[in-house]
Amino acid sequence: MKFPRHSRGGEAAQGVLSVIPVVLGAVPFGLLFGALAQERGLGLVLAMLMSLLISAGSAQIIGLGMITAGAAWPLTVLTVLLINLRHVFYSAALAPYVRPMSFWWRFAIAFGMTDAVYALAAKKFGEPAPEQGPDHRRWYVLSGSVVIYLAWNLSTLCGWIFGSSLSSFGEWGLDFAVCATYIGLVVSTFTSVRALAVGLVSGVGALVLQHLPYQSGLFTATLVGTGLAAFLESRERVAADPVPAAQPGEQQREQEPAGEREAAPDLAEVPGAKE
Repeated sequence: MKFPRHSRGGEAAQGVLSVIPVVLGAVPFGLLFGALAQERGLGLVLAMLMSLLISAGSAQIIGLGMITAGAAWPLTVLTVLLINLRHVFYSAALAPYVRPMSFWWRFAIAFGMTDAVYALAAKKFGEPAPEQGPDHRRWYVLSGSVVIYLAWNLSTLCGWIFGSSLSSFGEWGLDFAVCATYIGLVVSTFTSVRALAVGLVSGVGALVLQHLPYQSGLFTATLVGTGLAAFLESRERVAADPVPAAQPGEQQREQEPAGEREAAPDLAEVPGAKE
């Protein structure tokens, strides 16, 4: 069945097709997490709950290591939150687009938000809305996040069950699909000098600060890039909306000495003015 491009089904179908490269790269990491959970003695139910509720590869693997090492749960929770703190910027960037939506739509998009879903959503919402008919772009984001979520959880399940026989899946080379997908998504957003500058600053910052623990270098680079984007956008707004020029009469009045700009006398107080 073929759906119109901007219909609900058309947007959903485009979202599913867009995340196929992401899924190919995410499946090995899901298998890895499931295999590690099984190897370190974490039960299937707890392993699946981590993927179902957290749904974040690096945070889950680090959290798994802390749990199996006997770390205190408050420290584990804070560490996972710190690793995913970049989602705060995702929320701020997408807020203008999702604010008009209902609570359940905002909840669904927020719950399924990952790095890849954010990249897809930012690109999709950045496109002009359809001139005619309702805006169904949210279905693009929702369908993509659902496919990634299902693939991640199914791969976690398979990794836990067949972990002992998946020791060589790292040789498949599918992890490069994630890098290639992100590169394609990011490069396609470089549509202006401002976007290119922000991307370069954020990328260089992430490389320089990659040695910092708990992915705090990525968070710091994102913070710097966001600040630069806000600064450049404010400069562009000032340049686009200059201060309106004064009218000729007002300009002449401003140039008059203060002593000459006296108020006109009230005719009621001038003798003979009414005669």
